[in-house]
Amino acid sequence: MSDDPQPGWVEVQLTDATGTVWSLFDKPPIFDADGQLTPDATYPVDVELDCEIVTREADDNGRELVVISTRRPWGVETESGRHRFEVEPGQLAGA
Repeated sequence: MSDDPQPGWVEVQLTDATGTVWSLFDKPPIFDADGQLTPDATYPVDVELDCEIVTREADDNGRELVVISTRRPWGVETESGRHRFEVEPGQLAGA
């Protein structure tokens, strides 16, 4: 049994299809089902973020983009409340 206190907060950075980096903040278990986000971890650490695919579309150059929402299932968003992002299909696991 561990004597560690309740886990703190972590910042996860999501880079959208335009290269804009967004910061998302929440408890480590939201971003890390494997328990790798510990105080002793060597950061940065690649993690996966659960999200919902809203739609697939093409930009003006015909490049496929996926609009995702991080609101479900965990209510994750930026400090300004943004939860919808355009990403490239290769950024999604299992899509």
